Amino acid sequence: MPGGRDALHSFVWFGVGVTNMAQTAASAFWQFSLDLYARPHVSTLCLALQDKHGFDVNLLLFCLWSAQVSKVALDSSEISELLDRISPLNDNLVHPVRSARRWVRLCIAGSPETDPAVELVKVHASLKAVELQSERQVQSALAGLSRQTANRDRTTQQSAASANLCIYRQVIAAPDAAAVLLSQLVFMAFAPPIKPGVSLT
Repeated sequence: MPGGRDALHSFVWFGVGVTNMAQTAASAFWQFSLDLYARPHVSTLCLALQDKHGFDVNLLLFCLWSAQVSKVALDSSEISELLDRISPLNDNLVHPVRSARRWVRLCIAGSPETDPAVELVKVHASLKAVELQSERQVQSALAGLSRQTANRDRTTQQSAASANLCIYRQVIAAPDAAAVLLSQLVFMAFAPPIKPGVSLT
């Protein structure tokens, strides 16, 4: 995992649920993520970046949320520290639950409509709920890191988001092909909502 614990940290660690500030930030980040994920194409882009290029969806969302809130870009050491913070949760909770859920889904798809298949549907629903809660724990860990931004240059939300995702791609050495998806994600995140009855064509 990039970034070491002996590095000079530019974050202040509040701890999950320890302070009201951290709890408020975590709630705001979660609501931002729910709203953004509901936009057309966002979930497809996030999952493609996750499954094909090794990005963490919650960190992608954090890069966007952080840009919206602060208008200050992250640097490589901050991205590395964020990855370091969420690695234990991902390795020991999120990823195993996700793997189990996907395995059960495949079993359901290959099973006839029998009683065991019905039971597997219930298991799948339970795993999906647990996965969602584990994702929220990751988001709380991310939101619990407060950046010092007082003396840093500010830019637009979209520019900060693009810079954040570019640095993230560089830190994990994702291929150039991921850059196109990241650009599309930034556009979808900060494009104004389409009014009913308005066509883009």
